Amino acid sequence: MRAGRTIMLDLIVPVLLIALWWFVSARSSSIYFPSLERILITFADTWLFTHFMSDLVPSVITLLVGFSIALIAGVSFGTLLGLSERTRRNLSPLTEFFRAMPASALVPIGLILFGRGMSMEIPILVFGSVWPILLSTSDGIRGVDPITIETGRAYGLSRKQQIFQIIVPAAMPQIASGVRIAIAAAIATMVFANMFGSTNGLGYYVIIAQQRFDIPGTWAGLLMIGLIGCCASLLYALVEYRALSWHRGWRGSTEAA
Repeated sequence: MRAGRTIMLDLIVPVLLIALWWFVSARSSSIYFPSLERILITFADTWLFTHFMSDLVPSVITLLVGFSIALIAGVSFGTLLGLSERTRRNLSPLTEFFRAMPASALVPIGLILFGRGMSMEIPILVFGSVWPILLSTSDGIRGVDPITIETGRAYGLSRKQQIFQIIVPAAMPQIASGVRIAIAAAIATMVFANMFGSTNGLGYYVIIAQQRFDIPGTWAGLLMIGLIGCCASLLYALVEYRALSWHRGWRGSTEAA
């Protein structure tokens, strides 16, 4: 019952905002701010038919492949840095240097090395989204209670078993926070790479629509980008809720005690 009320409350604000947008823009004569009805008609025609395969599908594939690589690399290298203080200290200047570099600045280099299209977009997306995962994983691993690790060692667990059965699960809440941040970074990087380094995709569509002065099309592209972000966040929230159910139960029992 409480979960149902929470979902209803989360839906009320977006629904009210959409309704307000609909009524305020219903009689709009502005070229730059067309009515929501006109935008939705363009949205349906664009993303259900005209540009579904040519722009939407390639962007989704790029996002899934690039983010999957970033997730695996971020958790793997973040675990390595968290377990080894010496490695973390030696690589800290490099990680801080690359973390501070915006992924958008690498698009020209990516074009030179990989050319246009998905072969360039995926490496740029990985670079733009891996750092929140890597750093949150490293901090989460370092923050695991040493007593927990010593207990596992006392029960005869090997180093590999300690890592996969104790250390990484204990760091999962912090890793999950980094993944949530990385999702937004991945979508933003994908759109930017589409805009300036591709011949298809959501970002490319938005740029072409803007150059053609297709204002409803531009709005339709922006709505699709926002919709992908909302769907990705919702899907991840469901996965996180189930994956970290043990953590909520443990925290609840601890607070009750």
